[in-house]
Amino acid sequence: MALATATTTGGSPEPVPPYTVDPILFPAIPDDDDDNDNSGNADALHYHPESAASTQKGQRAIRCAEADDAGIYIGTSNGYIHAYQLLSSPAVVGSSSSTASKRPRYQLRTSRCISHNAKPVERIVLLRSLHIAAVVCEGVLSFYSIADWTPLRSLPSIRAVSTIVLDDDETGRLEGTDAGGMVSLCVVRRKNIILAKVGLDPQGGGPLWAIVKEMALPGGAIFARRFADTLCIANATEYSLVNLSTGAITPLHLPISQTGESPSAQVRPSIITVPVPVTGPREGSSSPVLPRFGGSSPATTINDAREFLITSHTGTITLGVFIKPSGEPAPKLLEWPSHPRSVCFDGRHIVSLLRNDTVELHRLGADAVEKVQTQPLPPGLEPRFLQPTTAGFLTGADRTVSDGTDLMDFATTGSLDVEKVGLDNVGADPQILRRHVQMKPSANEGKACVLLCGRNSVSKVDQESLWDWAVDQLDRGHIETLQQGLAAHRKHMARNGGSPISMNHFKSLAAPHGALVLELLRRTRFFQVENLLDHSMLDPRLLLAIFPGRYTGHSPSESQASTRNEAVLLHAVASRLAPLRASNGSLKSVEQLIDDNLTVNYAPPLSVSRDPLLQELRTQLSRRATAMLLRSLRLWRQESATARAGSASVTWIGAYMDERMVSNVDARVDTAYLELLLDASAQDTASAEENERDLADLLASKHSCDTATLERLLEDHRRYTRLAEHHERQGQVERALQLWTEIIDGKLVDNTRVSTADAPPSVERVASLLEKQDDPALLSNYGTWLVKKDSKAGIRILTRRNAAAAAAEGGKDVSRAASKAEELDAIRAHKATLQALQSIDASAAEEYLETVALTTLKVQDEQLHRDLARLLLERVRLRLQTDAYRTRIEQVTQSYVTGHYAESFFAHLALDVSDDPGDLERLKLAILLQGSTVLDLESVLEQVEQIDALTYERAIVLGKLGRDREALALLAVALRDANSAETYCSQDGEVLSPMVAASVAQDHRALEPFTAMLKRTHAQRVRAHQRAAGQQKVSGQARKQTLLKQLLSVYMENGAEQSFRIATAHLLNTQALHLDSREVLALVPKDWPIQTLATFLSQSLRRQLHRKREMQMLRSISLCRNLDVAEERWARQRALGGKLQEGPDGSAGPPPSQGEQHLDDDHDTQNSDAKDERKSLTRPYGLDADSRETKRPFEGSKGGPASAIKEEIIRVQKEGAIDSTNSPERRDVDDLM
Repeated sequence: MALATATTTGGSPEPVPPYTVDPILFPAIPDDDDDNDNSGNADALHYHPESAASTQKGQRAIRCAEADDAGIYIGTSNGYIHAYQLLSSPAVVGSSSSTASKRPRYQLRTSRCISHNAKPVERIVLLRSLHIAAVVCEGVLSFYSIADWTPLRSLPSIRAVSTIVLDDDETGRLEGTDAGGMVSLCVVRRKNIILAKVGLDPQGGGPLWAIVKEMALPGGAIFARRFADTLCIANATEYSLVNLSTGAITPLHLPISQTGESPSAQVRPSIITVPVPVTGPREGSSSPVLPRFGGSSPATTINDAREFLITSHTGTITLGVFIKPSGEPAPKLLEWPSHPRSVCFDGRHIVSLLRNDTVELHRLGADAVEKVQTQPLPPGLEPRFLQPTTAGFLTGADRTVSDGTDLMDFATTGSLDVEKVGLDNVGADPQILRRHVQMKPSANEGKACVLLCGRNSVSKVDQESLWDWAVDQLDRGHIETLQQGLAAHRKHMARNGGSPISMNHFKSLAAPHGALVLELLRRTRFFQVENLLDHSMLDPRLLLAIFPGRYTGHSPSESQASTRNEAVLLHAVASRLAPLRASNGSLKSVEQLIDDNLTVNYAPPLSVSRDPLLQELRTQLSRRATAMLLRSLRLWRQESATARAGSASVTWIGAYMDERMVSNVDARVDTAYLELLLDASAQDTASAEENERDLADLLASKHSCDTATLERLLEDHRRYTRLAEHHERQGQVERALQLWTEIIDGKLVDNTRVSTADAPPSVERVASLLEKQDDPALLSNYGTWLVKKDSKAGIRILTRRNAAAAAAEGGKDVSRAASKAEELDAIRAHKATLQALQSIDASAAEEYLETVALTTLKVQDEQLHRDLARLLLERVRLRLQTDAYRTRIEQVTQSYVTGHYAESFFAHLALDVSDDPGDLERLKLAILLQGSTVLDLESVLEQVEQIDALTYERAIVLGKLGRDREALALLAVALRDANSAETYCSQDGEVLSPMVAASVAQDHRALEPFTAMLKRTHAQRVRAHQRAAGQQKVSGQARKQTLLKQLLSVYMENGAEQSFRIATAHLLNTQALHLDSREVLALVPKDWPIQTLATFLSQSLRRQLHRKREMQMLRSISLCRNLDVAEERWARQRALGGKLQEGPDGSAGPPPSQGEQHLDDDHDTQNSDAKDERKSLTRPYGLDADSRETKRPFEGSKGGPASAIKEEIIRVQKEGAIDSTNSPERRDVDDLM
């Protein structure tokens, strides 16, 4: 009785699969109740044919119904309950049988008479966890055992009952009870409410009954619904909320009917509880990646809170109002065109049975309710009410997941088993890799099936399983309908933020998509297959199998080769491979599939093999098939890379393979993907550029291609650029350079048809690669080749090793600096390279010479320096032959001579350097002449003297030759370069300071090698002078004073000119410390004014006066110190006691006799000796210990040898006395005094 058509309104997509109304029981009421009655009351219920009871029996109808996993229970209007039991399960999934053959079949198990007065059974409530049924009939609540429907005498019968309800909070749990294992029952009576608990005695004594509380209900109630501590009731006119904790009753002020008419059965109220949805990800949001083989679910879109949905008739329409447990209305509203007979919620949709004999379904949103389907009812059904139930055989509890999608029953068929299927042998038994594990969802996760009860029938309002619906559509040939339905289903899942949350759900969704892909392959709709690959969980080897002999790849192991003709598929998908197989059992090739399709559609009258239009169509289909295969391989690689990163998704079929199998498939896929990209990018198509980028990404990624196969494929397709890049990534630099150079030279022609960012290869690429290498042979070989293409880059590569050594020396990296022997070897290599370059490019050879001649750190080669000096001199000479440059140099020189500049001539010359690199040649020459230690100076001087403008350079050479006066004359007189002249004196003959050169090099990087060489030479010269000074015990001050005197004499010789007086004064003022004032005054011409020497004389006199005062202070300090030492010595001598007497030879006399006076007894003698001693201390610098003057003995002493006293005096003198009789300070003091 299921209807094939349904309508949807409101702009919301129809559920997929659509809801249908399928009959379950018809007739639902047995013809003779008495024959099946096991209550023992059959004899009492024989009706007279003309009695009222007999008439009522003929008008029997279903008044209530319930169901559980064992069967369906129907309460009738004549007081009977009929229990039906399930006989069989649905047919095997995937069969082409009709929907009717898949319906469960039932058999009447028993009938029970509840009312002796033939009154209707008003309510049946199943306490499923307790296997107890609560029945309300004639206003009496009684309890029965579901097993045999016998009364339970241990539970009370309650009268005056209006209705009974369970707590929806408890029924939403898996166990269906509270924390204590009991079921909460709310009994609504005419004037009060009883809250009770029903449970089982843990001791096995039967059911238990406990009243929790009773509360008054003055207005009574005819309908009720409970959630937690809130009870929503409806009386004859309006709705109210009852707080079961406090007993407070809150009227909602919403009438059942707003027409003002008296309420009737036509507008009876409805109350249900619905969950409160929360805002989830919007449509199009990406699904979360789950752990391999399952994991936690994403954020749910259903909250644990509930709202009450109540109806209110307005006359033309009926409103559905959502009320929160607090009594506040929710911000959404529902409208029905006809008043609903009954309303329920099946876990996904609000299902309404309207009085216009239609069933409407609404999708519940966070802020709105959308109508998604309107299902007309078949005529003659005489619908009465809807009853939701979670019975497993009706709801497909084993095939329902948390988002409510009804999938399929795989418990007995194993259709969700993952198995390895042979693609060549149809008779081979598949190998099961992973069996389907049935997961029973919890009660609040499962979807409720809705029973639609008519007058004498029971139907099911439910969705067909997605798999059954998909198979039915495929068998009917409704491909577009199936595609649209699956697309709508995916869109609905994304829109509600619900991505599949379990492995079983993924597989259940993938099975219909996989079956659709196989059908589309048979129909050669390759473009549509591309869009479904993401959802079908297909092994890419299945698609590779329809390309026999192509894209097979070359496997490095036998195990990999064994996987070429097999694939891992779901059993449900593998069972539909038959249409794709040829007569021999293997899969048809893509050419056979195309030919079969063309034959079916166009032959006759057209010939598939000869018609040009069909040939063109065949070509287009082949290209589309290749694009489909490319998409499949790309998808596998993405999923495999995600899995290697540790976040494999269960949507990937590789998640069900072991590591070895995944590795084998990776190798097969990557090799086929490479070959496919090489073929695709070589074609002039719109996607050629994209394929070229994918090829570059593949080669740059961590792929699983066999190296030998990859290189062979690239070489066969003449993709030498990609092959060179591959060698570079593999560290095979020499092979990469060989390919790069041959491509650039035109020996190899690359087959790349599109322009990409890294093609064609360039000289810069070769130079960049060479800059990372350290192999001298490699650098020399390809550096010489690079000179032909780019002389600067070639020179940079050829000299890179020396540049690194110089950097190591500058950074004091001893581990990288070359040894002297290594530098000698490098010099020999440089000479050989230089000789080779001279035959290639003379300018490059000159640049190379300029670089390598200065990069050695420990050794300077005479030939290289000589050739470089000759080269620079020649460049300067040729440049000076140009009128413009010669004139400019003359102007710069003349300006410096007359300008009295503070900087040196070298720095002044650097300021005039233009952007022309030729202007730096003279600066380079000056630094080279100053820094080189191996040049033949006489020869160089001869060459320099031939160029008149090189005065500064001639001074440098003369200084190195030791011809100081000539050099100073050139600097001080010819150039008026007082700065360089004084530098010459302070640096022992060096004209150019390394500091000045380094300062200039900061603005001209081309001078840096020359400056570095000058710094090294200067440092070596300083160390050599220090060693010489240490060995000869001479100071450099004498040399400096000599040079300063020579410079002063040069100035004095030219003193007649006013301009030299400034320079002379500057020299005297800055070097006065090193010049003798008397010698200076002797040299000064008599006609010089005293003001010229005022500063020098004042500094000199002040310095001499300061020295005199310093010596006087030193003399006084020495006198004071000697007095202190003498006093200390005298105290020590006195402490020794005895007399001091010297013999004729100055030695100590005999010890005193016992009768002699002691020192402390003769005070006069003691005082006399003390006076003599103080008199002797008045001599400068203390007591002369060597004096032989005869002294009176110290009377009163206790005696002691004179030698002991002398030794003590000598010791004291060594400790603190200053004997400076012969010191130079004493001589200076005497002179000053």
